[in-house]
Amino acid sequence: MWDRPDEQLRWDVLETHFEEACFLWTQWEGNLSSSRHTLADVAGGNELRLRAHLRALVLGGPRVAERLLIPALGEEDSEKLRVASHTLLAMDGYADLVMRTFQEAPDELRGAMARALSLSERPGLSKQLLPLLAMDDPDLQATLLEVLSFRRGLPPEPLLRLCQHEVPRVQAAALRAACAVNLPEDPRLLRKALGSPSAAVRAAGLRWGLVRNSREAFLACLDWSDARDEGGDLARLAMSMGGEPAHLTRMLRLLDVSTLRREALWAVGFSGKVAAVEACLPWLRDAKHAGVAAEAFCAITGLVLTEHFRKEREEPDEEEDASDEEPRDAHLELPRPEAIETWWAEKRPRFGKDARYLAGRPFTAEALVDSLSSAVTRRRAPLALELAIRTQGRHAVEVLDFSHLQTHRLTELRSLGSRALWTGPFLTQMSH
Repeated sequence: MWDRPDEQLRWDVLETHFEEACFLWTQWEGNLSSSRHTLADVAGGNELRLRAHLRALVLGGPRVAERLLIPALGEEDSEKLRVASHTLLAMDGYADLVMRTFQEAPDELRGAMARALSLSERPGLSKQLLPLLAMDDPDLQATLLEVLSFRRGLPPEPLLRLCQHEVPRVQAAALRAACAVNLPEDPRLLRKALGSPSAAVRAAGLRWGLVRNSREAFLACLDWSDARDEGGDLARLAMSMGGEPAHLTRMLRLLDVSTLRREALWAVGFSGKVAAVEACLPWLRDAKHAGVAAEAFCAITGLVLTEHFRKEREEPDEEEDASDEEPRDAHLELPRPEAIETWWAEKRPRFGKDARYLAGRPFTAEALVDSLSSAVTRRRAPLALELAIRTQGRHAVEVLDFSHLQTHRLTELRSLGSRALWTGPFLTQMSH
């Protein structure tokens, strides 16, 4: 960085650090919801490189701030805005500028800054952000709630009030944030959220109710299991991973509904049940759903799709390749059905009909925590949700955080052992 002996800053090198940090941050965000990367892969890959470039910019000090970072705050480039905000927060003397820019930014750019604020390790930042919640700006309030919830920096009082906000976006953000805050029990507030005309508020209310072990929330899942929205996705997950046999049977029937088949296969992969494994087998031969069916099968049984069990994807034709948006499952391994069926016929006697399994292991607190460490990243958010539900929000893993902080949290959870959570159906512990 410095050209000794006069220690002049090498601006070409620093500009490269900035450009690389912008690129790698975007790559890293993709790695956090990947069908191929585990937490360890993320930690040793793009995240490691990203953090090295960010540190180099911080070491450049005020001259780097003035020449590269502060000008980026005025640009309409979300990648530059994100890196500049995060780096300036790691320096002394620029927090007020970042917060003022965040407050004044248009909503479409504020999200990039919100990510930087969420991940910042600056001491006292949450306390500095809290007063902004009082501003009469619903978009700002909603984004702030997401930031402060991520940082675990929300006190109960303003949150309880915002859970009843008249603007659905703010109310939904507050209800999601309430999952990590010990609010007073309020069945009426939950009932109102579950009955809201806003789909986002209903889904956030359902999440809050499940984490607070509300029987009413789980029973709402039965009514929403065939909904094609966020609430329906959440309901299907809850019924799969915490339901009783009748609930799983209901989920498996959704495989007959063509418009919900993909979502049902995704959800039952978290059930851990032999019945779900058997239900996935026919779909290994279906061109549209083979990948997600194999993913669900492997998540329960522990099979790894090595070369013997997978086949190569065919190159898409030009018409398919013209689309900018790839299908969610486009990067999944494609199975060899015959090889998997033979493997399952051999291994099937090891699996109890009524037991639950995670990656081939009987479901326990330890198995859940280990799966949060070893599963591919796109499967980690539902596992983290299950951990939150089974501990009433007392223990949480933020799956979009830097990996070293997640690893530290997982180590803490392992030290708690089996006493950390109960492992039965959700309804056995739910009340009101």
